[in-house]
Amino acid sequence: MTHCCPIAGCSAAVPQQVFMCASHWRMVPRPLQAAVYESFETTGRLSENHREAVRVVEAMEAGRTALDLPPGMKALTIWQPWASLVMIGAKPHEFRRWSFADRPHLAKLIGQRIVIHGGARPVRPAELTDILDRIEEGESALDAAIARPFVEELLAARRRKETGPAPLGVALGTAVLGQPRRCIDLFVDTVADSTRIDEHMYAWPLTDVQAFPSPIPAAGAQGFWNFT
Repeated sequence: MTHCCPIAGCSAAVPQQVFMCASHWRMVPRPLQAAVYESFETTGRLSENHREAVRVVEAMEAGRTALDLPPGMKALTIWQPWASLVMIGAKPHEFRRWSFADRPHLAKLIGQRIVIHGGARPVRPAELTDILDRIEEGESALDAAIARPFVEELLAARRRKETGPAPLGVALGTAVLGQPRRCIDLFVDTVADSTRIDEHMYAWPLTDVQAFPSPIPAAGAQGFWNFT
């Protein structure tokens, strides 16, 4: 027995015990996926969690359609607040421990526009304090004039238990991905945007940043993933 995926415009047939097709299910944030499973196991019926999952996926589909992005466009998930720091022009490089240019199927992304996605992991106040300390001590690769007021505003919001100006689990906009460079070749002194020093091996340039009119809900994934 099968049924049709509940997402508008999707004609995929899915097994009776599965809620929606695999491609759309991957768009549902993991906490919401867990809530869908839990509510169904408890009641044996569709719940508000199921309806919320449909709403999230259809909002993402509508957002992608409205933007008229090219098919096959890749996205990169970055934890907050660093994703938003990219979008406001305060973070010109994304730091990783590896160079995607070493992998032929990813090297073609150099010079291409990718989607910047803010991960669903909540922002930690201690990380914000660390960012401000690094800016003050001259150990940050961020643009201090742009980053400092943003991080201070976000820290104040987090202390009020609010999300602040760094939304979670959303696609924020696009940027052009450049040729990765080794940090030791790019910077005279040791710099870091966070306490994750082991990630600061390669700097991936992100330029010509363009924000979406409004954030688009998206689950995200590790590495590069298909946004369209």
